[in-house]
Amino acid sequence: MIEVTDHRLLEVRRDAYVDSVGLLNVSQEMQDVSDVTWANALMGTPANLELLQDAGFGAGEVEGLRANDLVLAVVAESEDAARRAMDVATESMRGGGPEEAAPAEAAVPRSLEEAAASLGDANIAVVSVPGEYAALEAHKALSAGLHVLLFSDHVPVEDEVTLKRRAADLGLLVMGPGAGTAMLGGAGLGFANAVRPGPVRVVAAAGTGAQEAMTLLHRWGSGVSDVVGVGGRDLS
Repeated sequence: MIEVTDHRLLEVRRDAYVDSVGLLNVSQEMQDVSDVTWANALMGTPANLELLQDAGFGAGEVEGLRANDLVLAVVAESEDAARRAMDVATESMRGGGPEEAAPAEAAVPRSLEEAAASLGDANIAVVSVPGEYAALEAHKALSAGLHVLLFSDHVPVEDEVTLKRRAADLGLLVMGPGAGTAMLGGAGLGFANAVRPGPVRVVAAAGTGAQEAMTLLHRWGSGVSDVVGVGGRDLS
């Protein structure tokens, strides 16, 4: 359902989870539309509901939103600009244009197990799903013999403890929840910077802190071999 109030446009897509990388990209494209003064693509979490109300959307417009609901919100100088921004968001989430038929040999895996089997030599899974499902998917990855970068947040601490104890028993690593930055063997995962290889390994709770350390080491003439993001929770 779409509501327009003084050139404010709000669209809610129920149970349409998008991870933070996708949300940032869509938000930026909406903000780049001329005559748009504020735009955001976000999930319907309590903190984001406050953000929407701060932007001028009424309590009635955001009532009933859930953490798994995708919200597209625009404030613009004209109704036309607001609708153009919403069209840009829709197009962006479709992939920017009409989809081309994939060749038969490039069938998209429908499960983590299928993806791991299709790659053969994969050794790490990036899990980015709503928090209530994240532990289950991470356990599936561990069962497949994969290390885990758990991008999801809002994962109960009891689930995190169980995951990390199980991973330790299996000789595997679980990074996160809320781990948005890592670099292993030169491959960047999540939000990672392109830096020269070097002798330094970085372990950080904050992804932005890890990125800052990576770029400073690069600027100072050194380099980074690995970055491990552990997430921001203290389990001690």
